Amino acid sequence: MEVNTNKVFIFSKISVFFKHTDYNGFVHPYNYFEWTSYVREAFFSEICLGFREILNSSVKMMTAKISATMHCDSVFGDVIEARFTVSKIKKVSFDVIVRFFDERLQRLVCETRHTLVFVDSQTQGFTEVPKGIREAIVNFQDKE
Repeated sequence: MEVNTNKVFIFSKISVFFKHTDYNGFVHPYNYFEWTSYVREAFFSEICLGFREILNSSVKMMTAKISATMHCDSVFGDVIEARFTVSKIKKVSFDVIVRFFDERLQRLVCETRHTLVFVDSQTQGFTEVPKGIREAIVNFQDKE
């Protein structure tokens, strides 16, 4: 299987509303965690063959850890583009990296990283990353 390390999944046009901002009018960091889940789910739904079947199987996906690095502040009315890549692909886990770019500022505003692990709900133990997901992510490896 050929690996293309240049692919990035784009989830575009996240609009910043007042509900996303804090007392000072800046996007609250929590929103990036929520938007990360939207981006991840959109990627799997659009790119991963058989994703619905995986969801209906005994294999479950869990976030083992998540972090966000803020680079600058976005405000009400800004439009954010999210760029999804992966790294550290292992037998039962991989890391998801989502970089959020603000169109008004023309720069990176936040980067989230989280580790996904896979477990089998029947055996209650770790299980391999499902084939359909592994085949989808291999072409979206980050160039770190």
